[in-house]
Amino acid sequence: MVQLTVPTDFLNEVKNVVEKHQPELSVYQKQGTVVLEGVFVVSSPEEGPFDSFQIRAGISPSFPEKEPCVFETGKRIPRIADRHINVGTGSCCLCIWEEWLQTTPSPSFENFLTGVMHDYFLSQVYFETKNDWPFGQRTHGIAGLVESFSELLGVESDFEVIENYLHALSVGKFKGHNDCPCGSGERIRKCHREQLKQLSEQFPKGTTLAMLERLRNSRPA
Repeated sequence: MVQLTVPTDFLNEVKNVVEKHQPELSVYQKQGTVVLEGVFVVSSPEEGPFDSFQIRAGISPSFPEKEPCVFETGKRIPRIADRHINVGTGSCCLCIWEEWLQTTPSPSFENFLTGVMHDYFLSQVYFETKNDWPFGQRTHGIAGLVESFSELLGVESDFEVIENYLHALSVGKFKGHNDCPCGSGERIRKCHREQLKQLSEQFPKGTTLAMLERLRNSRPA
């Protein structure tokens, strides 16, 4: 049996970031994944540390291409979609990953830990006291995904249109005589050719493939 190991540089990077920002977390590797486990502290510049959660997280060496998997293990957060928990797996729905990758100035592990992950648990504390979300929220499920991808691509908020655009972009090349993904019935060269060209420069092929897979997997059966 092959023993999977985490590259030393990546493991050390995670350890250094965690020691700096979340020293109550343990860091170790298991089956080719970096695991964070223990107490995740929530803080603010004004108050300093003021709350905490028991968590476990798996960070792939492929980060940020592969989204981390985070669990709240203290049973404090109800396992329901309205509290941003993925009901099927019990993992935390921190964000729409592809949206974060495209909008953050630097998708580093440090920015993930102190940004997306910290904001998620800060939001949970806020919701417990205010019954509201401090940073707003996407609609749950497929509707929220459509909202997000529609804004990222700058296209109509329609599942089929978004799917068509992502398919065209994930192919890597689109021909002017093909039907435009907008659904107008026109050829690409007479419709959204320039938009598709700009999007292909903005979105790496791997990102559009991941977005397309996430969208299709979210389609109701």
